[in-house]
Amino acid sequence: MVADRLAVLGVVAAVVAVVWLGLRWRAARYRRRPATDLVRGRPLVLAFSTPDCVPCRTLQKPALLELQRRYPGQVDVREVDAAADPALAGRFGILTVPSTVLISGDGVVRAINQGAVGWERLAAQLELNGKGPRARMAARTAR
Repeated sequence: MVADRLAVLGVVAAVVAVVWLGLRWRAARYRRRPATDLVRGRPLVLAFSTPDCVPCRTLQKPALLELQRRYPGQVDVREVDAAADPALAGRFGILTVPSTVLISGDGVVRAINQGAVGWERLAAQLELNGKGPRARMAARTAR
């Protein structure tokens, strides 16, 4: 009886691990595509939503407004209706709304977030606050 339960638990854990790895591989594949045609010299946040998305209005929109308030003139935020522009959503593999795609000023896709994300994480992913992975690595090498 215990062995059966452990076997089922092992199968469920294996399926979850495979799905998680598949989603990470998929996101990494989309991040490798350049997006120089979308940026204008400043980091860009593409915020995918739909008109009937409640988390987009109640969670993601305030985070985007706070990001713009804290970093005025340093980041562009472009809201995209994923239902009205499926080509752009498909270009970045958007599966759900809200989703955000963060693109550096030179057109490199830094992150793709499926789900609502706070302004602090967006700023860190764009390294606006000096807390992103590249900023941490530069600080380590400077020591």
